Amino acid sequence: MRTTQRAILSQIARTGRPPVGELAAALVMDRGALTHNLKPLERDGLVEIRVDPDDRRNRLIALTKAGRAKLAESEPLWQRAQDGFEAAFGAAKSATLRKALEHIVSEEFVAAFAHRD
Repeated sequence: MRTTQRAILSQIARTGRPPVGELAAALVMDRGALTHNLKPLERDGLVEIRVDPDDRRNRLIALTKAGRAKLAESEPLWQRAQDGFEAAFGAAKSATLRKALEHIVSEEFVAAFAHRD
């Protein structure tokens, strides 16, 4: 599983059954790119995409049982990668980097960036 795919599965797990637009926004991804990345996850039975009963123009994304299992299977590997990065980069630098990245994807930053004229 690619990092992007794991990020998508993790975000779906956190939010439940998000519409495509909300999922794309949460991942700071273009809707088209997200749709492209969802196709193999759907093909492999890790996610299901259904029509939103409240608005048939929207699609809702949900993890399947297999998707939840794959995400759980990847957790120790993800943690090992995170621990390795922190060991190599340093705990303080890693924390600073995470804080900067959180700011970059925040609504405040996006709004400020959009109005930078």
